[in-house]
Amino acid sequence: MPPPSNPGAAEPREARITEIATRLTAAGLRPQRKESRGHTSVEAAVPPSLSAESWAEVLAALETADWFGLTDSSKRGRWLWAAVRRSPLVPPDPDEGPHVQP
Repeated sequence: MPPPSNPGAAEPREARITEIATRLTAAGLRPQRKESRGHTSVEAAVPPSLSAESWAEVLAALETADWFGLTDSSKRGRWLWAAVRRSPLVPPDPDEGPHVQP
């Protein structure tokens, strides 16, 4: 298994999305890419028979996203998703905000 990416690194966004999809495919899933206003998500159905080894690979891929989750419903089944922001977060300026006293 390749080492996980550092989400805080200046790694190109498209490369991160491709890496997540590739790793989910290697774990036996069929990822789908979905574009949203502020991010791109990679989603995949999770079969009930997914092995513990495959789950470990899936979790390693998901941790490279900006955020991720799992939904489980009676209609759609179990789905996981990983999202990558369109633009990086800008760290707050410590001299601004409500925590600064006049």
